[in-house]
Amino acid sequence: MANRGKQAVSKYFYDIAEEVPADKWKDFARKLQIKEVQIGRIEAEEKGIVKECCMKVLNQWRMKNGRKATLEVLRKALEDAELGDIAENIKDEELHLRIPVQETTGNSSGAQQPSTQYVYSQVSQPSSDDIKRSGTGLQPEDMDCEDYDDSLLLG
Repeated sequence: MANRGKQAVSKYFYDIAEEVPADKWKDFARKLQIKEVQIGRIEAEEKGIVKECCMKVLNQWRMKNGRKATLEVLRKALEDAELGDIAENIKDEELHLRIPVQETTGNSSGAQQPSTQYVYSQVSQPSSDDIKRSGTGLQPEDMDCEDYDDSLLLG
């Protein structure tokens, strides 16, 4: 269960930023433990454009929290900021990330035949060997702020 929260939370950022209403983004930032000074700075830098402010808030939150920036924490902040519909959308999206797998069952003659039922198996995360082969050895969501290097994402 703890592994579920380690999914790449950043893949949800754009959709969240598009859905957060103008009158809620600052409260949402506060629920993510972004300081008032940072909120003011973000608003000034992004000229009050809500989607851009939300993107910056979400990225700062991920950078600040590293491995602790999980889907569960993100959902809780959305719910606490009275943005439960957006939190539900994340849950729904996560369910769509599961792959149907057809089960096979034996019949009376002992032959294996596909059944009509499907079970859903969670999409697996990259193994540690996959990460090592990627060249960086780290995923951005697993890095602490001082370890993060945007240039790694561009290559």
